[in-house]
Amino acid sequence: MKLALLSLLWASILFTPTVGAVEFAGIPPRPDNEPLVVHGAMVLLDVSKIDGADQSFTADVFMLLQWRDARLESSAEGTRQAPLASVWNPRVQIINQRRVWKTFPESVDITPDGTVTYRQRFYGQFASPLDLHDFPLDEHEFSIHLVVPGYAPEEVQIVLHGEGFESFSLPEMTIPDWTVSDFDVQSAPWSIIPGGRRIAGLKGTFSASRHLGFYVGKAFVSVAIIVFMSWVVFWIAPEHVGPRLSVAVTSMLTLVAYRFLLGQGLPPVSYLTRLDYFLLGSTILVFIALIQVALTSAMDGANDKPRGAAINRLSRWVFPAAFLTLFAALFWV
Repeated sequence: MKLALLSLLWASILFTPTVGAVEFAGIPPRPDNEPLVVHGAMVLLDVSKIDGADQSFTADVFMLLQWRDARLESSAEGTRQAPLASVWNPRVQIINQRRVWKTFPESVDITPDGTVTYRQRFYGQFASPLDLHDFPLDEHEFSIHLVVPGYAPEEVQIVLHGEGFESFSLPEMTIPDWTVSDFDVQSAPWSIIPGGRRIAGLKGTFSASRHLGFYVGKAFVSVAIIVFMSWVVFWIAPEHVGPRLSVAVTSMLTLVAYRFLLGQGLPPVSYLTRLDYFLLGSTILVFIALIQVALTSAMDGANDKPRGAAINRLSRWVFPAAFLTLFAALFWV
């Protein structure tokens, strides 16, 4: 019995947290009731994906927070480590996170004067609403917003660290189809309800513009070829009704199927994008070509061949001019 009691006594001594930190873990260090100043920084390490259909982006971000807690002062030399939960900490939350993982241990460094440094790396998916009116010529602003829940700016203030972290990003991102700008970080209090109680926060933003090369090859050129194919009917004599209808109907069905294929990369938004206007205009041109085939074939059957031939000759110029106008409107209007 005595041996068991001694074992429990030594275990309680050995596993008791040091510096009395747990005692103050839930109480912010606010000398003279002044706001606690937390120096914060974020660095955008990588952006690997931007998903328009999911309204999100995948990023890798490094965060540093530093504050001073006089209750943790020590006469020991050098920096010591302690579990994050054993000291007071801002308990940061990311407002727009979806699925995020922390890759660093949950620990802090404490210097003899009580300065606490918390470093963490977040990797995962973050929500971001996208305005896709200009798709695929669009450019968007993305953000990662950290907040300190439960503390107003009058209690805890987050200010920029000021050691080269204010605006920084790696020169090369792994995302292949976007150009990412520099990462700008600023103090940004946040409120759940507009005009309601605010809480301290830190916000990092970057802009990204979509590369057009993929859509030139996969959308514009492919759709243009389908539209050009429908114009073959203008060079076929009206009396050949079967081949003309076959070409026109095949072009129409192919374009409709291609529209559904391209639409899978976008959310079901209630407005039309630039690409939607282009596809809609191309579909209308192909449909009008189909109507032209039926009309000129009917004229041929009604012994009005000269008029049908004239419409065919006029269509050879009108349809390309209409398509060029549509294409110009897509890029320059």
